[in-house]
Formats: sequence, C-alpha cells, structure tokens
Amino acid sequence: MKKIVFVVVIFITLGAGLFYFRDFIFPSEEKDTLKIVMSTAATDVSPYSLNLNNATRIQNIYEGLVAFDSNLKIIPALAVSWGSLTQTSWEFRLREGVLFHDGSPFDAYDVVEAFKKAKSSGNVQIAAYINSIQDITVMDDNRVIITTHSPDPLLLSKLTKVFIFREDNIGTGPYELDEWVPGDHLSLKAFPAYWGQIPEFQKARYVVVTNRTERNKMFEDGDIDILVGLGAEQALKLPPAQVISQYGLEVNFLMFKMDDPLFKDRTIREAVRSLIDPERIEIIGNHFVRRNNQFIAPGVFGYNQNIPAYSYDPEKEARDLFGKRLERLSFDYLSTYQTLSEYLVSQLRQAGFSVKANAVEPNDLLTKIGRNESQFFLIGWRAEDGDAGGFFESFVYSLGPLNNGRYKNPEVDALIFESRAEMDPQKRLALLQEIGDKVDEDLIGIPLFETSRLYGLKQGIKWKPRLDGQVLAAEVNK
Repeated sequence: MKKIVFVVVIFITLGAGLFYFRDFIFPSEEKDTLKIVMSTAATDVSPYSLNLNNATRIQNIYEGLVAFDSNLKIIPALAVSWGSLTQTSWEFRLREGVLFHDGSPFDAYDVVEAFKKAKSSGNVQIAAYINSIQDITVMDDNRVIITTHSPDPLLLSKLTKVFIFREDNIGTGPYELDEWVPGDHLSLKAFPAYWGQIPEFQKARYVVVTNRTERNKMFEDGDIDILVGLGAEQALKLPPAQVISQYGLEVNFLMFKMDDPLFKDRTIREAVRSLIDPERIEIIGNHFVRRNNQFIAPGVFGYNQNIPAYSYDPEKEARDLFGKRLERLSFDYLSTYQTLSEYLVSQLRQAGFSVKANAVEPNDLLTKIGRNESQFFLIGWRAEDGDAGGFFESFVYSLGPLNNGRYKNPEVDALIFESRAEMDPQKRLALLQEIGDKVDEDLIGIPLFETSRLYGLKQGIKWKPRLDGQVLAAEVNK
C-alpha cells in the first residue's frame, strides 16, 4: 500500500549556475490532482510525526477521536459524541461503519490498541498528549471510557493529535498514502470508502521546492494550486484574488530578564516599551504583520480583549531614563528577525543604551533562556493546541522552563495551578484571562506582533486557511 521511493536527482552544472530536471519525477499533472508546494520536506509520515510541517501532510491519512475545525473548535471525527462522567472519566461513542484503508472495520478495540502503541512508542511528542491518560476501557464495540490521572481540561485538544491506525500505519482518513519520496514529494489518493465526504480531488501531491525563486516562478506559470509560505514581496506583486493571508497562533515578543539589575527597575522596562513604534514594525513587515498587545493571539483560548495597547511615547521614554545609569545591554534575537532587530537596536542606542546585539540559532536561544543567561531577547511562541496555558506554564510560572530571570508572582502561580484542573470552560477562560491581566501589569516583556501566513492560490481553487496553519487536501475544492 505504501511505497517509499528514493529518487536520484540529476544535476547538470553549466557556466551560469546549477540546474536540475524535475520532469522525470513529475510527468504531466492530471486535472484531478491537487498540487500543494511547500518549502520544507516532511521528515516522517508516521502517525507520531506531529510538528506542523509533518502534521499538515499526515492528517490527510490519519484521524483521532476528535479533530479541530479551521477555527480550532473541537468537532467529531472517529467519535460522534462524548461527555465527562466525572472529573477524571470521559465516555466516547464511536462512529459506526468506519473502515481502515485496508478495508478492515474500526471499533473500540482499535482505540485501545492505538493508545497502547503510542505509550510504548517512546516518542516524546506523542507522550505529551497521552501522559495524563490512566486507562481506556472498552464498554462495547462502539463505546470507550477514558480515565485520566487527574482532571485534564485539555484532554479533547490533546486527542486531536492521537491518531487511530492499524499495523503498517494504515489510517481511516479521506486520503491514503500512495507514495513518499523523502525530501521531494508525498502523494495521496482519495479513499473511496471514506466515512465522510469524499474529497473533490482524487489525488493530492505535496511537493517540496526549497528555492523561493523557483517556487514563485512555478506559481506564476500556473503549475501550483496552493503555494504555502508565499513571500511578502511576491504577495505584493500578485493580483489580490491570488493571495490569501491568515493570522494564526503565534505572537512575537521581547522578554526581560527580571532578576537582572537593569530590569529590576520598572521605569527602565517602561522606557524600553515606550520607544517601540508599533506602526514602524508593521511597515518593516510589509503590513503582513499586526500589532498585538498581549502574549496570547486572538484565536487562542485565553485571549483577553480588555488588555490595553501600549503607546509609542518617546517623550515618556526620555523622562523615564533621565538621570538613569544605563548599563550594557545584551540583546539576543533569531537571525530571521534581522531587519526588525536592527530597528530595535537603533531605538535602544538612541535612548542611550550600550547594546550588544547577538544573532543566535533557535536551539541556542532556547538553551540560553532555559539557563537564565539571556538578558533581553526576541522570540515567538506558537500555541499549538490553541490554548494559552502552555505559554503561561513555560514563560510565566515561577518554575517554568523558559522563565528567564525567574519572574515570580505567587498569585499568578496559584491561578496557573487552578487553571490546570478547572474543567468548566468559562471558569477556566476567566482564570487564563486573569493571568494575562497580571502578567501585563507586571510588565515582564513586550508583546510586539502577529505574523500573517501568506498563501498563493491558483484561479479556480477554493480554500479557506486554518488558524493552525495546516493545509489539508480534503478541505480544498474546485
């Protein structure tokens, strides 16, 4: 059923540069084949490869008990209904008539078996989604009880990432795996016995093209149905009807080392915030970014619309810094933020700071943050599960792994603990929003902006982007 094909790409060196042929890999495309081009290849197609890059491909093949819709609302998948029996037990009624891609029927025992495989897989990613589960009990062929060690308000969100599959990675999704050429493309074919709506495209192909110029040329020539990761400069050149943008789950922000002598002084932190012009940041981002006044994106559960926006106020900055001794400031940022970082460094230096700017790789920056070694840094956080709790537990909780500077507020810690166990969604939302309020009051950092994901869309293709950034072939129409 599944073919893993390794292709030798023929390179021909000419005086002007390096060229390569793709035609022997991709013959003339069929009209019923959806072609999605991305810049990054899948590293794995197993049901445990859960990063965004892999998930956007494998979620065509595998399904969980529940799923996220395009706005991150929980919807039925292999379970048609569910409910909590107690604080730690949930009943799921399963969809009848579902077949795996090998033709075998799906039932409750497949759910139990899939969780057993996940627990014994040793996969760190999947462990994060199942570690709260204590037991799964089969009540009958179409009903299971899931018991958790303690109340888990995020159980349903976690279950969207726990896929049910048979041996040989056979799923129940709208597409089945046809061919995977590592580093090049993934081909899918529609599953004719799918329980839901059959996809409009009989075949789908996720193609990897690492060179931006080549991707843009292919799109201009009409060789691509959906181009993922369209560049801002290219987007400005295309007709508006061919460009789709969608803000997602990520907020980019500056964070202070709160136990640093310089930033223990709140007026210094306020001054730094006052010298940042949000409108200038939007210009740097070609207006494909928008300011955000908090660490949580609007589409994430826990967003607080009542947190006020800060203002660009050079006069206040000057007043706050008057007579202050400005010690050397070390600023860490990712190289992908180069232009933005140059603006921030310029503003800091004009205000009188002696700035040492450090462009670092993502893993190195995370290591510095985890070791409490970064005085001032620029980073982004993506709420993969659409929930604010992960950010608060990582950056705000006093023992959080990314709490650089060991910010500590006992009231905030207590609210975080309470939110971990609160099963009532509205009460939990209020807790998360209160945490956001207190974090804003304590000024532990400066939220800057959200980035818009840009897509190129071929004329005649109908598709709505998702908050989570996934491009699922079954959601694309002609």
